[in-house]
Amino acid sequence: MADKYSKSFILYKAKNDGNGAASQWSLGSKKDCVFLEMANQKGKDKDGNANFDWPNKISFKLGESDLGELLTVLMGIKDGVGPIDQESKKHKGLFHSNPKGNAVLYFGYDKNRMLRIHLSVKRDDQKTVVRHAISEGEACILRTLLCRAIEVMYGWND
Repeated sequence: MADKYSKSFILYKAKNDGNGAASQWSLGSKKDCVFLEMANQKGKDKDGNANFDWPNKISFKLGESDLGELLTVLMGIKDGVGPIDQESKKHKGLFHSNPKGNAVLYFGYDKNRMLRIHLSVKRDDQKTVVRHAISEGEACILRTLLCRAIEVMYGWND
């Protein structure tokens, strides 16, 4: 059972200019959350393939309410996660804070209806930002996996 949900969903978004990014979605080892890890592209390997800076990745722990917010976007209910700023009419994202720093996750559609993810993490005085687009097909897979993760988290999967 421990290995039943061990595979991560990874999106690689390499760019020729080296400004790509990748995200990895994994069910937590205690089956009580989903971890989102993101890394910026960092150079190329000897074969010319993009490398990603996983040693300096940033992470965001997604609980049930966070997953619900993501699913409202993936199901077409909302255009973005988090509350809406009444002046700018933009979603504020999901904010997490702990003693080490804070993080904001933006997940939603841009003005061209492209789904985008943007994670900003600040620790001490250092800020790291990773972002990339998500295709419609990738969004379908992510929606399925996040729905399944909620079933597993609640023990409704047997």
